[in-house]
Amino acid sequence: MNRLLTRGGVEFLAVFLGIALSFNVEEWREDAQIKNRLKSDYLNIKKDLEKDLPYLIRITEEQSVANENIQKMILMLHPDSIFNYDQFMRLNTAAVGNNTFFGAQSSYDASVSSGRLTYFGNDELSNEIGKIYSHHYYRIHYNGELLDNTYFRELPILVTGSLSNKAKIRQENTKIIKTHRYISELQLKEEIQRIYVLRCDAALDQIQKVIKMLDEQLS
Repeated sequence: MNRLLTRGGVEFLAVFLGIALSFNVEEWREDAQIKNRLKSDYLNIKKDLEKDLPYLIRITEEQSVANENIQKMILMLHPDSIFNYDQFMRLNTAAVGNNTFFGAQSSYDASVSSGRLTYFGNDELSNEIGKIYSHHYYRIHYNGELLDNTYFRELPILVTGSLSNKAKIRQENTKIIKTHRYISELQLKEEIQRIYVLRCDAALDQIQKVIKMLDEQLS
């Protein structure tokens, strides 16, 4: 009887260990598959960021130059400054930044929705990647919309181009430029544009940091 019980116990233990081992093997296999897919996610996110980087650099430089020109326009309108109409109109033409940034985040969204990005926990890399899309890109998009809207506000319109040199138009343009409304709108645009450039600069630093981290992870 004891032998039968012992034999039965051994067989039960063998079956139990076999089941446990199969579960562990399956779990290991699943983890390995997720790691491979996560590696693919990292590669795709890195490709997106490498495409976004020069695009964001170009827009940041464009908006930065435009903002410098607006600042010069505002300085020229100070009571103790000399107003030069021709120079002001040249600055006005160069003060427009036509482009704002909208980054690609389909690869990031796919990794988040699948659960792979945080499957093994919120490590430093996943946190730093998340900062780009959930923080920096969001703020750039929001401030970019504010900046775009400044071009559609009901501003006092200046006549530009060759017509701006006509005596009558010069007089009317100068009258508009010296109004309180025009100056306040110009200051608002300068502030929004300056903040936008700061948001872009912060995002550029984060993108470069994450690309370096991804290079190390993928290598």
